Amino acid sequence: QPKVLDRLVSNLCTLASVYHELPESFLSSDRKAPVARGEEDAGDLEEEREHLQQVQSEMQARSAAGGANYVEESGSEDSDGGRSHSSSSSGGGNKTPRGNRSPGGNGGAAPPPPLRPMAPVLNENTPGQHGAKGLRVAAAVVRGKGGAVGLQLMVGNFSPGPMSGWAVQFNKNPFGLAPSGPLQLPDVAPNGGTAQTLMPLQPNQLLSGAAPGSPLFLEVAVKTNLDVFYLSIGYDLSAVLADGGPIEKDEFQRTWQAVPPDRKVRTMGQLAQKVTPEMVIQRLRQYYIYLVAQMQGNDADLLYFSASTCNNLAVFCELSLQKSATGLMMTCASPAPPIVPLFQSFISECLRVQFQGGPGT
Repeated sequence: QPKVLDRLVSNLCTLASVYHELPESFLSSDRKAPVARGEEDAGDLEEEREHLQQVQSEMQARSAAGGANYVEESGSEDSDGGRSHSSSSSGGGNKTPRGNRSPGGNGGAAPPPPLRPMAPVLNENTPGQHGAKGLRVAAAVVRGKGGAVGLQLMVGNFSPGPMSGWAVQFNKNPFGLAPSGPLQLPDVAPNGGTAQTLMPLQPNQLLSGAAPGSPLFLEVAVKTNLDVFYLSIGYDLSAVLADGGPIEKDEFQRTWQAVPPDRKVRTMGQLAQKVTPEMVIQRLRQYYIYLVAQMQGNDADLLYFSASTCNNLAVFCELSLQKSATGLMMTCASPAPPIVPLFQSFISECLRVQFQGGPGT
């Protein structure tokens, strides 16, 4: 189809060209396993597309007025001091992607529905390194087919001249996320012009050696012919979970029993509505959290899951689903304790669970 071909040509060097899919397809929802959402699933895909259009429309609408600003979360100037520890998209080759596949993984399955929509990360009134203004950025870290990771970017040029010369640098981070190629954006017209791209990322390239903290975010510098701008881009844990399938039951049992009781974190919560174990299993599998074992109690179904990050931080979980009501109890353990609160927060976001006192309490 000529129109589709034109779109793919304009997105060369992105995940779109690799998978022969339009960029927005990486953000579309696969709702085969709805959890506590009911009939809302039917309109989710259209809502996500409308959200992208809304972000772009708001960028264009602001070309002629001051108006209210998006809330920004730009990186500090300290990020510039760490550029010696950064990866540049305009630099040389990257390491060969390291696979992490097993028969139990998602393999070539459709990408998981993004839990978070594209969000503003830089306001056009925020000055760059040398004081220039005019760049607005919205961003989201997303997963693609086969477990690929990408950074979805939408930029708006609110300066009086064209914006070009695009390049990007990432600071070191706990999961080593770094661009696997140059930032592909066209020259953007002045006074409200917009453009968007999907930039492939690779984990384990820029490892900081620091424990992951909550919330997760990437410190990114975007260079243009106007100035260098600093961004802080948040993401959820699913962006760095490995598509590797579950661990063996014996290994799960040994690890679970070896973790001291005071290192197992138990949390009580409520689901928005009753769900079946199968719904939970399928939903979590979409996000690279795999069922290891399943048991039935008198008034609860016990589900045991395992997950591992791209840099081999494993986490284990017991979910107890109340049969007669919407109660849920979650017990988490990991040889790497900092990953536990991140996992709890992700489960809360993924399954729409309201935990007592919030995740991690």
